[in-house]
Amino acid sequence: MKNRSKNIALISIYAALYAALVIVLGAFSYGPLQIRIADSLLAAVPLLGIAGVLGHTLGVFIANLFSTAGLIDLLNTIPSFAMAFVVYFVYRKTNNDYTVIITCLAYSAVIGATVGTMLSYLYALPLLLTIGYVTIGNIIASVLLGWPLFKILKKAGVQRWLGTEPKSKGATTP
Repeated sequence: MKNRSKNIALISIYAALYAALVIVLGAFSYGPLQIRIADSLLAAVPLLGIAGVLGHTLGVFIANLFSTAGLIDLLNTIPSFAMAFVVYFVYRKTNNDYTVIITCLAYSAVIGATVGTMLSYLYALPLLLTIGYVTIGNIIASVLLGWPLFKILKKAGVQRWLGTEPKSKGATTP
């Protein structure tokens, strides 16, 4: 029960933080030129375990309720969940810090494609340009801001504290 309560609390805290960052920084969080600072939290998902994946998904869903694109933006919760799981799963299987960068880049490409396509359709914007803008904004948040966050949290021992340390299968990189 203790672990279940910890996971529910972690999911709730992550989701609340993600949604709050997106909503408070709304001018930067929605539209074709967006840098969702909250996506920097994605890089922490591998350290938080499956609770991080679920917290990310719930946070995206809540934040997208306030989207300027309307309720259609809720559909982007699906690729966010799938790719957050990929970020978690690949790190869990490899125990290699650099997979966080690679999977966050993959997340950015997928979100850039899905959100960019939606925005292009809704606002009659050039498709490839819109996909590019969203992808770049997501790379800034999830990799350039997220990678240092990942390293700080890992060094602070978040995995030990949460009990989410992966079994040693590969070399952990510095």
